[in-house]
Amino acid sequence: MTRRLLQAALLGAACLLFLSIATPAVAARSALALEPAIGPPTAIIKAKGSGFAGREVVALYFDGLRIGSDVTNPNGKFNTQLTVPASARPGNHTVEAVGQSSGVSARALFLVRTDWLQGCFEGGRSCFNPFENVLGPGNAGALDVAWRAPVGANGGSSPVYANGKLFVGTADGLVGLDPATGAIIINYRSAPVSTTPAVIRGFDPQPDPPGKVIFGSIDGILHAASTDGRPLWQAGLGAAPASPLVIQVIDSPNERVVVGAGNTLFAFDGNGSRLWATVLEGGDISKAAAVLVEPPDPDRVIAAAGNTLYTLDAATGQIVWATTPSGARLGAPSIGNPNFIGEPNALVGDQAGNLFSLDPRSGAIVAAFAAGGPITASTAIGDPDQSDPWVVLGDGGGNTYAFDTVDAFPPPIWQAALSGPVVGPPVLANGVVYVATDPEIGDPAIFGLDQASGRVLFDGPLPGGVASSPIVADGKLVVATKS
Repeated sequence: MTRRLLQAALLGAACLLFLSIATPAVAARSALALEPAIGPPTAIIKAKGSGFAGREVVALYFDGLRIGSDVTNPNGKFNTQLTVPASARPGNHTVEAVGQSSGVSARALFLVRTDWLQGCFEGGRSCFNPFENVLGPGNAGALDVAWRAPVGANGGSSPVYANGKLFVGTADGLVGLDPATGAIIINYRSAPVSTTPAVIRGFDPQPDPPGKVIFGSIDGILHAASTDGRPLWQAGLGAAPASPLVIQVIDSPNERVVVGAGNTLFAFDGNGSRLWATVLEGGDISKAAAVLVEPPDPDRVIAAAGNTLYTLDAATGQIVWATTPSGARLGAPSIGNPNFIGEPNALVGDQAGNLFSLDPRSGAIVAAFAAGGPITASTAIGDPDQSDPWVVLGDGGGNTYAFDTVDAFPPPIWQAALSGPVVGPPVLANGVVYVATDPEIGDPAIFGLDQASGRVLFDGPLPGGVASSPIVADGKLVVATKS
């Protein structure tokens, strides 16, 4: 206040006068938040920004590459969607928002990480990781052992990769390992684990709250442990279970856990409350189920019991249809990821060496293929929009086959004869097929085949034999062996 104005104020009527040093207006601090802040390449994320000029264009960059823009509201805020570049490698990346008129900027970190949450990657048992961008045909031949960790892996339990940890079932329970070093950081004791674990996501980063690891033991117990190793709940099934399946309910934060034991298929919610139990007359359910999402219809579960294939309503457990493709015992069914396939056929093999493609709405057989040996594991199903053959099958005769259609089975695009019976389903990732064998004579081995041609890119011995199928995520090939 100038001297003249101050004098005028003092000469006026009685008043209460408060004097202070004027402070200049300070612009709001800019901020950028990402939701989620962790995900695979091509993930769609929400970017929320504040503290920018009103009605200005804000450019968004991923490690310096412009990937989007938005216009702020009058209060200098924006809310938009971004797609993580397909080329983004595992690890932390910088997302930056820059006001084009104000020059104001804000940054946030995004962690590129691809989780392998359950057997065969996702609920349709595709065994296909569409996000892998590190390992490929050009460098898979250079794979070498980074570490070995003695865990006493139990046959039938593949590893899974979730929340920055590896989990695998062993003869003594569930273990969690550091994927960088192989150090055991979680040891959950139980009867021998008979299944591949399945993980329900928690808030990430941990532990607010942590996710849940679901697995079964040979004493007929279904266990849930937190991803930091704490016991959560148990449910008795009456028989050793098959690998559990986690179904994410559409438009809901809840999940269903579906698991077979004996001749019964069970469903639980994420807190262990039983939702339904359905007896399947076909016989023992020793293979994992697969889920078919048919919006706007309810989710459906496809399960093999003995020589019969069933489809059930995932919400109620009611049988929708049942079919017996042959008189032989069926292996594990697969459907693939509906994000890539649309309305996929169900695929299932049998002990007689037949692969069947079935209409998932009716159970009618669409096509059949005669392989050279028993088919016990599920068929890998990739993306039909890719140029490589996207259906890969392994059999007990040591053969691997590749097809480019499930509506008919013409002669395979290629066939590879390997050193022994194929153990577990093939795994597809970035143009490479990973297959484990377990011959009666000689060393068991892990093979990498070129998905386009079937050419062997690498093979390595697996002393003691493979316990189950491998997984590929974030540039790492992980396989559990029996010794």
